[in-house]
Amino acid sequence: MLVFTNRDVVPGAGASAFQRSFAPGARRIGVAAAVRDASGRWDLSGIDDDVTERDALDLLLPLFSGARPVLVFVHGNSHTPVHTFGRCLQLDTEYNVEVVGFSWASEGFLCDGSALPRLEGGDAPVEEMDLSVVKPATRGQADAQQFARRYRQAKTNAQDSVDALAHFLRMVATARLISNARPYTLAAHSLGAHLLQYTLEVPGASESVATAQNVVLLAPCARADGHAGWLHQLRPKGRTYVTFNKADNVLFGAFVADGGKQAKLGVDPGATLLRGPGFRYISFSNAQTGMGGHRYFLDGLTTESRRLFSRLFRSEADLQAGEPDRKVYPVGCDPDGAVGYMALPDTGRLEA
Repeated sequence: MLVFTNRDVVPGAGASAFQRSFAPGARRIGVAAAVRDASGRWDLSGIDDDVTERDALDLLLPLFSGARPVLVFVHGNSHTPVHTFGRCLQLDTEYNVEVVGFSWASEGFLCDGSALPRLEGGDAPVEEMDLSVVKPATRGQADAQQFARRYRQAKTNAQDSVDALAHFLRMVATARLISNARPYTLAAHSLGAHLLQYTLEVPGASESVATAQNVVLLAPCARADGHAGWLHQLRPKGRTYVTFNKADNVLFGAFVADGGKQAKLGVDPGATLLRGPGFRYISFSNAQTGMGGHRYFLDGLTTESRRLFSRLFRSEADLQAGEPDRKVYPVGCDPDGAVGYMALPDTGRLEA
């Protein structure tokens, strides 16, 4: 399982090769192949701290010529390298796809890897679901302060990683075009969608993304207001999918941490949607979404949600030709197909 990164990389450090520090604004990319052994420990091989485009082709071309669909995955907030390896393995196991991960410094440390100043618990381990602790009533408490400040630092780190992600996406696009074999899906979860949003401003990035078959924004931690202004730049060969859930506790925590000023796309995209054959919003509101309502592409899967994500991650269309929408979306889609519903919306009916 290949994981690329813009983190600092120490080739001789084994499983700890990926550091929590990185160079803001740099294009340099590192890589390793991650395998978990029988004891549950991660083993990294083929560690390279500065991947050339030729190196990347040698690594990626066999995947695009292989037996399984390719899924390029950009993780969200509070993922250590080990968390990233584990998430990629989960996706591999659940959906039988060849996962290529991108690991970025999302734990909320400064770019040199040091903890934020004057922050209690600033060096403590964190996990992406921790942000759900941040609520209006708790925001002044020590734990909530830690999670909120580290989340805001992770947002800064994401914006300082856009050149590296753009470079990585170009490597993927080049391999896809040269192989002219298997398609791939690009999926970005949570704060990874924020990283992808700002990466689209790098010249050539949207063209790289256009080589994907599907783009899937999973519970995107990006501003809902005005999202059409950047989402239209995602023009894969198939369709761009945006999932949302009004009961996503993690994204509510992000909303509070941002001062209650940025309603999140992954909670409610609002009334101004991008409509047309290239886009579909998928509502998981009122559906089974697992604890916290944030990782429903892996947690709390139902037969319907597993079928949906299997198709999207395997570079298939959500709906096959002539297939009724209720086979995939339990209560159907809006008349114009803009939104597919995994459960009834609060209105109890779909748009007329």
